[in-house]
Amino acid sequence: MKKVLVFAAILACAAFGLWPRISLERANNNVAIISDYREVATLAKNSGLDVDEAISILIRNGISGIMVSELTGDNVLHGVGQAEMKVMKDSERGIEGTIISITPYSEHKDLLNKWLRLRFAVSEDKTGPVFLSMPSNMLRNSGMIPDIDGLEAAKRAGLHIFYRPAPSPGHLADRAALLLREVHAKYPVSVFTPSGEYVSGYPDVSKLAEVSKELGIPVAVVEFSRQVGEPQLNAQVSPLLLPLHSVTNEEMTSRRISRSALRDRLLRAALERSVRLLLLRTAPANTSSFRFQDFAEEVRLLAEGLKSHGFNLAWPEPVFAKKTLSANIFTAWAMSAVLMLCVWSYLVRMGMKNSAKAAMLFAAGSLVLAVCVLKIAVIARLAGALTAPMIAVEASLLAMDDAKKRGLISGFAFAVAGGLALASFFSVAGYMLRLSTFSGVRLTLVMPPVLVLLHDLKMRIHPESLVEFLNRPPVWGELILMMLLLAGVAIMIIRSGNVSSTPAFEENMRLTLEKYLIARPRTKEVFVGYPCLLLLCYLVQNGMLVRYRELLRVGVAAGFSSIVNSFCHFHTPLTLILLREFNGLWAGLIVGAVLVIMVKFVVVPMLRLIRPIVS
Repeated sequence: MKKVLVFAAILACAAFGLWPRISLERANNNVAIISDYREVATLAKNSGLDVDEAISILIRNGISGIMVSELTGDNVLHGVGQAEMKVMKDSERGIEGTIISITPYSEHKDLLNKWLRLRFAVSEDKTGPVFLSMPSNMLRNSGMIPDIDGLEAAKRAGLHIFYRPAPSPGHLADRAALLLREVHAKYPVSVFTPSGEYVSGYPDVSKLAEVSKELGIPVAVVEFSRQVGEPQLNAQVSPLLLPLHSVTNEEMTSRRISRSALRDRLLRAALERSVRLLLLRTAPANTSSFRFQDFAEEVRLLAEGLKSHGFNLAWPEPVFAKKTLSANIFTAWAMSAVLMLCVWSYLVRMGMKNSAKAAMLFAAGSLVLAVCVLKIAVIARLAGALTAPMIAVEASLLAMDDAKKRGLISGFAFAVAGGLALASFFSVAGYMLRLSTFSGVRLTLVMPPVLVLLHDLKMRIHPESLVEFLNRPPVWGELILMMLLLAGVAIMIIRSGNVSSTPAFEENMRLTLEKYLIARPRTKEVFVGYPCLLLLCYLVQNGMLVRYRELLRVGVAAGFSSIVNSFCHFHTPLTLILLREFNGLWAGLIVGAVLVIMVKFVVVPMLRLIRPIVS
């Protein structure tokens, strides 16, 4: 009864901390589809359309913004935009340089000349070519001038601009920031993020950050980006950030991502990870059969998919710029109390005496720990990393201890409630925007199976103790069992990162489940955790395979670890997490029931026929 009261208090504190997050997630409902101006212009030209006409069609179909990049030296050399580059060599003086000029027919020649001089810190008030004492190959990836064709097209269409400043040569590190300010003064730049392998000015990204904060231009946080300097820029600009998802043409080609799979990925990013900017690219240039009409239809299908899930097709705002979420003593105590309760319960299971003194230590320890996690960041990260696996351990043991009655419900309820308590403390901007990394994800995959195994050996749930197991020669069945356990742990660790480690058939299965269930249940719960629990119940009730049940118990621990890990994805809407766990519960019970039926009516009769052979 005392435990019930304590847990009721924990849930009350967690709910108090989670309500602001739920309110914020409900308000953050605008999603914008963005297209790349240069890709659209090329596709429109190949289809015989005027670029303004093409953009109008895309707007009707659902786009809200256009991506316009600063043109690089490589772009200019290939004839893109309204600038020209020429190599100048003086063999007698040993000088090699580059001449950059604005094309004479440009309608915006004066403005572009001004921007060109600003970009390269040329002080003289002229309109002629700019000479740089650098060879052209050093400027191929450097920014030259903004793509004014794209800026003008976006302005005419009334679209928001996603601007991409390009890298600068080392001695001109602050030029990209100055040019961003100038572009924003004349065109509706609503969000930006640097292009290239590194952020312009790296390692000093403060100039871009200052412009962002001064003008209120959010930075687009590109998912799974490996750009050098991006984490530093995001940290300095936070919370003025907008998550963005895109798939590059190189990735589409190398991984053979279909166009329908591309749309599904973008939709999943909005639904599961609170991404609010979706950059939909056209097919690679060598796809000759891809037409503008095909791309316009893809925009329409993506827009309809977003609207069917309740999203508004409108330009989003950085939610944390107006409303901040912060941890407090209630959420700190909720997480601390769950950790102390799980540790205490595990020690009692392992033989520690359950006394009034221990209960007092638990109460005092939870209060002291709550203050520490609230004041000291290192302790907060360590406590979070330990809380997640300990919740999974306690939930697994609860489910298996009372398997014949209500163990499954008890374990599931504890895992969900514990996950909510954990999420209440970490539901802050840094973790929800993924600027800070939660330390307990991989630990939650490894630690629960190990602690469950140690518990079972100590309490003789497995027929032998650890000492007896180590002092006798192993048998083949146990060796196979050990290899299966190690392989399973390795697979879980490898797959705990990006989705790129999942095979194609599983990716297709996930897409199908998402299509019909909205919130796809996690694989380890549906196909490992719950089936292992039901099969374990069947074997226990029938006194079968006592020596090899440990594999199933470890599988149960893996399934409950997955439940807790879902709550550690702080960027995922909380309502979606709860729906995912509910779907995982009933789907896992169905899979588990089918497995038990197959074992009972197919496997067991077959084993009885060959018992003389295997006995």
